[in-house]
Amino acid sequence: MKLYVYDHCPFCVRARMIFGLKGNPVDVIYLANDDEQTPIGLIGKKMLPVTVDDVGHAIGESLDIVKNIDNIDGQSVLTLPKLCGVEEWIEAYSSIIYKLAIPRWAYSDFPEFQTINARQYFIDKKQAVFGSFSALIGDSEVLVAQINQALLTLEHILVSESTDHKWSPDVILLYPVLRSLSIVKSIVWPDNVDRWSKNIARQCGVALHDHIAL
Repeated sequence: MKLYVYDHCPFCVRARMIFGLKGNPVDVIYLANDDEQTPIGLIGKKMLPVTVDDVGHAIGESLDIVKNIDNIDGQSVLTLPKLCGVEEWIEAYSSIIYKLAIPRWAYSDFPEFQTINARQYFIDKKQAVFGSFSALIGDSEVLVAQINQALLTLEHILVSESTDHKWSPDVILLYPVLRSLSIVKSIVWPDNVDRWSKNIARQCGVALHDHIAL
């Protein structure tokens, strides 16, 4: 099984997580951000993650990949109850989180940005959607204050994961968002959120970005 991803991408993290939680081997391939040909050749559009199995069958939506791998052996690991309030929290705050994370991703040393053209491709595409990176960085103090307050709310939602190698489906949604936020150096992590994130990172094998935070 091959898994095509970008390191920064939260949707790609979902796919990487399920392989880690299941303990299933996978050949992770990091594509250059300006490589349009490979994903278009696999699924007809420029989008990752993509899995390709041993007979060449490709799947290109992150949650479809999660569902497929989780049930591939008939032994789902995403069977714990959903955490009340997690999806609502993500919906409320993910836009702010990505305004903080995206300009920092653009200047980080990820495998998808190993050429000038690949990095500039990302910058041009994202600035067209989110606006000037300079302006977003300039707004960091206000945005960080909002997220630090939001994390205090999340502190009371989270419970420890997992029980007997079982997890809530919300883990697949929330951890990639918090990993995205970990690229922001000035975030104040409440104890329970910090502990939860580091625990999930260990269990799924996809590290946080706090060691390269900007």
